[in-house]
Amino acid sequence: MNKVLLIGSDGMLGGDLAEILAEKYDVTTTTIETLDICDKEAVINKVKEVQPYFIINCAAYTNVDSCEVNYDLAKKINGDALSNIVEAAKIVNATIIHISTDYVFQGNLDLDKVYREDMESVPVSAYGKTKLIGEKNVQKYDKYYILRTAWLYGIRGKNFVKTMLRLSKEKEEISVVSDQHGSPTSTIALCRIIEQIMEKEPKYGIYHATCEGYTSWYEFTKKIFEEAGIETKVKPITSAEYKEIYPTSSNRPKNSMLSKEKLQKIGIYPEEYEEALKKYLKEELKR
Repeated sequence: MNKVLLIGSDGMLGGDLAEILAEKYDVTTTTIETLDICDKEAVINKVKEVQPYFIINCAAYTNVDSCEVNYDLAKKINGDALSNIVEAAKIVNATIIHISTDYVFQGNLDLDKVYREDMESVPVSAYGKTKLIGEKNVQKYDKYYILRTAWLYGIRGKNFVKTMLRLSKEKEEISVVSDQHGSPTSTIALCRIIEQIMEKEPKYGIYHATCEGYTSWYEFTKKIFEEAGIETKVKPITSAEYKEIYPTSSNRPKNSMLSKEKLQKIGIYPEEYEEALKKYLKEELKR
C-alpha cells in the first residue's frame, strides 16, 4: 500500500480526498494547524517522517478577491511554498500532485475555443498570478502532475452552489453573471480524477481536470434551482454590471473552458457536470 502525504486535508477538496484515498492508500494528512507549508524545515521534516510515494498539495489561498489586497501572503502560500514541497519531494523521490486553477489563463479566448494545457498562461488576477508561480516552482522538479481545475464546489466549506441555495431563501430574484463560461466541478468528481491519475501514473506534466461540459454561471444557477425544485428567479447580468455592484471584486476569466482531451487520451473520462451536480445536491439538501 503506497504512502500518501495529503497537504490541506482541512479544505473543501482535501477533506473529501482524504476519505476516498484512505480506502486504497496509507494516507497521512496535514492541516493549516499541523503543517505550515511556508516553513521549509517543517515540510522537509514531515516528508522525511512519512516517506510518501505521493505528495498531494491541496493547500491554497483561494479567496480570489482577498488575494488582490493580500498579495504577499497569497504568493507565499500559492507560489513560494511549492519550492519547499519540491525540495522535500526530491529527498524521498516522491511524486507531487499539485492542484492548480483555470485562473492561470487570461480568459479572453473566443467562446468557440477551449484552453489546452500547452497554451500560454497570462493570468490577470493576483490569485492567478500566485498560482502560476506555484506551477512554475513545481515544474522545476521532474516527477509531478499539475491538475488545473475550475468552478469547484463540495460539501465542505463555502462555494457557489451553497451561496445560490442560501440566496434563494433570502431573495425572490438573484442576479448572476451570464458572460463567464466554464465547467462546474464537484470535489468528488475531481477526487475520482486524482485517484485515476495515481492508479495509471501517466506521463508527468499538466492536465486539465474539471467535469465535462461547459456552461455559464447564470445557466448553472438555473440548473441548480431546477434540480433543487427552487422557484427563485434568476436574472442574467454582465461582468461589467457585476463590477459596478461589487467594485472591489477581482477580474474573472470570461472563458474558463478547459480541454479534457489530454485526460481522455490516457483513459480518464470526467463526469458530466450535470450528473455531478445531481449527486451533490442529493447530499447537500439532506443537511
